[in-house]
Amino acid sequence: MTDVAIIGGGPAGLSAAVYTARADQETLVFDKGDGTTENVDFMENVYGFPEGATGPELVEVGRDQATKFGAEIVNEEVVRVAEEGDGYLVETEADEYEVRGVILATGASYESPAIPHVDDYEGKGVSYCVECDAFFYKDSPVGMVGAGNYAAKEAMMMLDYTDDVRVLTNGNDLEMDEVLQEQLQEEGIEIITEPVDHIVGDEMVEGVELDGGDVIELEGLFVALGAAGGADIADMLGIPRDGSYLDVDEDQFTGVDRVYAAGDLTGGQRQVNVSVGEGTTAAINLLEDFRGGEYVDYKKIEA
Repeated sequence: MTDVAIIGGGPAGLSAAVYTARADQETLVFDKGDGTTENVDFMENVYGFPEGATGPELVEVGRDQATKFGAEIVNEEVVRVAEEGDGYLVETEADEYEVRGVILATGASYESPAIPHVDDYEGKGVSYCVECDAFFYKDSPVGMVGAGNYAAKEAMMMLDYTDDVRVLTNGNDLEMDEVLQEQLQEEGIEIITEPVDHIVGDEMVEGVELDGGDVIELEGLFVALGAAGGADIADMLGIPRDGSYLDVDEDQFTGVDRVYAAGDLTGGQRQVNVSVGEGTTAAINLLEDFRGGEYVDYKKIEA
């Protein structure tokens, strides 16, 4: 079993990885390399970079430092996190990993589909969490909005509750692996690529109307865009959140055993320097959980 899974490879995740790796804890950082920081052209207010730095430069330095101390960067999308025995099972698009503790550092992401007024139906048929809400749609027709691996896996999980499942790409290019497309076909899950014009239903979801005018009757519309973000994982683990932001205490603790969160997904100032500090705090407190005492830096680096 791996010690620590850090989901997200931005400033919060990488600063946490430096601490856990230096403490001789086997550390995996899950990051596909498309975070917010990597899209920043230039910043001048980051401590230690008096001449400024680009987002990619900052992330590269953080990766180099974390891997120097033994952290491993896993370039895979996390699609699910679940309790497993005494730890957690982190499932990616390609593999599964058993870990003792988790630090969520995915950034602020809770992607809604480009469907008019979709937010008005949240809790009224629209859901962002299969594990949370699938039970309410047992034996009912449901749609899964998404075009990637995450949507495919969520759709197949939905089969535990109903046989009437469709994947709606909403006009987006299909990005899921061929093997997953084949599995969907084998399970009888139809993939509809036509854009959704609007949701049908006055108070509750009753279906969707496609651009061409066809109406698909649905009682539930689940959203699974891209990879699982921090809000998605929070719902999977029962972590309280305020909108897309996770509720944490001053120790970055989520309230779920050995699960911490740091960076933009917890709200606040959304600054690199703040994220670095929160990642550090999360790591130190997770390490204290592991040892039942104070943080100790066991890693010795030769001069």
